[in-house]
Amino acid sequence: MLRILLGLTLLLALNGPCKSQVTVITRDHSCEGENLCTWDTPACESAWQPTISAVFLGRAAEIREEEVPILLDGEKALTGRLFVTFEVEEGYIGVPEKTVTVTSGGDLCGFPFSKGREYLVYGRRLQNGEIYVSICSSTKWKNEATEDLKYLRNLSTAAHGGTIYGTAFRYKDAKNPRIMVRPGTAAAGQKISIQGPNQNYEVAVDTHGNFTISALPPGRYTVSVHSDKGVVNWHSRTPSTVDLVDKGCARFNFWIDPFAKQDSETQRSNDISPAKETPKNEHPN
Repeated sequence: MLRILLGLTLLLALNGPCKSQVTVITRDHSCEGENLCTWDTPACESAWQPTISAVFLGRAAEIREEEVPILLDGEKALTGRLFVTFEVEEGYIGVPEKTVTVTSGGDLCGFPFSKGREYLVYGRRLQNGEIYVSICSSTKWKNEATEDLKYLRNLSTAAHGGTIYGTAFRYKDAKNPRIMVRPGTAAAGQKISIQGPNQNYEVAVDTHGNFTISALPPGRYTVSVHSDKGVVNWHSRTPSTVDLVDKGCARFNFWIDPFAKQDSETQRSNDISPAKETPKNEHPN
């Protein structure tokens, strides 16, 4: 929702003139880097996404905006695309230059850059040398990037190996359509399975609901919970896999539902006996 609201702020006029090579867009389309748009993603994950190849700290020295014709849900419209000249203060990944051009927008996914402000930029290098930035790329103001900068500035001396971490909680009550938020408790002692390319690992959840394992060699990992109960992974990956890079990380947030089987049996019984009133099944809150 955030990406659409910010993207729509760049919408300049509806029913504008339509030129050739018009981009077709719907209001519910996904922005590049969408899985970074839904939660506070740490730099050790943001910096190594497939859509990210340029990371730097810089100041937006000049901004030029142009109108771009699109078809929004079948209707002609104009939206804005920004061309931002950045003075690079510190380059971390793929940015050796002192000045770069960042493009953003034209697709309802533009980041709202302001002239004169400093940003930590996560973007994708285009073939023409420009860097494309989406609202979902983890780009942020410098004063909000303290933890990101700490990680990026220490990359060259950081210990080798990747980290997988996250949380695991257990629902305390069954689903109730009258309650929006289901209470939960830390799944202390719960085993988390981590299957790697050459070795498998296991780690236990602590009393605060957290788990972590570090110094993992780069490769593809599958993370799962040892449980015969229903399990929901609130990360966007399905299944729970990640391509872990050296010095990178990945976070997984699990909810274990001890009532899932009971709910399923209740639903089947309700399907067989329509006259019997039972609470309707809902997605876990």
